[in-house]
Amino acid sequence: MDLDSAVTRRPLSACSLEEGAAAFTEGFSGYVVPVNVTPQALALRIQREDVDPAISEVFFDDERPAGILLVARRGERSRISALGIGPTIRAKGLGRSVMGEAIEAARQRGDRQLVLEVIDSNVRARDLYLSLGFAITRKLVGFGRSRRLATPDAAPAAECDPGMAVEMLSKFSDANPTWQTDPVSFRHAGSPLKGFALDGRAAALVDDSGRDVRLYGLAVDPAYRRQGLGRSLADGLAARYPGRKLYIIENVPQGVLDRFMRRIGWRKSALTQSEMVLGLR
Repeated sequence: MDLDSAVTRRPLSACSLEEGAAAFTEGFSGYVVPVNVTPQALALRIQREDVDPAISEVFFDDERPAGILLVARRGERSRISALGIGPTIRAKGLGRSVMGEAIEAARQRGDRQLVLEVIDSNVRARDLYLSLGFAITRKLVGFGRSRRLATPDAAPAAECDPGMAVEMLSKFSDANPTWQTDPVSFRHAGSPLKGFALDGRAAALVDDSGRDVRLYGLAVDPAYRRQGLGRSLADGLAARYPGRKLYIIENVPQGVLDRFMRRIGWRKSALTQSEMVLGLR
């Protein structure tokens, strides 16, 4: 590799969460969106996304955490959950070299497919992945409900056990979810996640621990769709959190929720991502 000798790489499994979090934050310094990762947030990400610490890496500039590679695995599929190269080690060919090694390692493991997501405005990264053989499979979008909207005239959503909500999402969600929206990500559901259900026919999973309320999943039993249950639950969430923004990050396949969200007053975010896949067999 054409790298400065001061750049070293260690398995994430050999690093502390504090080192990993610092490397993640530094790796995405100056990124398209602000990134500030705590050790607790990194641990949660590892758990939810099935990141394998043994095949993930932390990059160091001398002894300073300077970047990160997170690789997740589910069955015969693997995912680049994060690749961040910090300012002090950029422009050294590290990104391309690391990706090439990750692709070859996935092949050696016998993985069928390698998947990742890239923010569409990050043209440099997108072009790198295209040059390595990845193909864009679908566009991913997000949605938000402004905190300035009036509170709906609806009963606040009824809370349920998060595990129950995840079980309902697993049954009700459409096929072929993205990696992060797959209900399997939340099989260890617990704080800060909260579950909500409506008549056993609709469910939602949220995190209300921040200033804004993040919606991780919302699904209606296919046998009871187009009967207003989705809107009732979404309005119930808005009533539960008056004056707070509700949002879904940009990991929902375009077209899946667009019409529904327009009807209930949620706006599509300007930021979009592309899911990219590389076949390995």
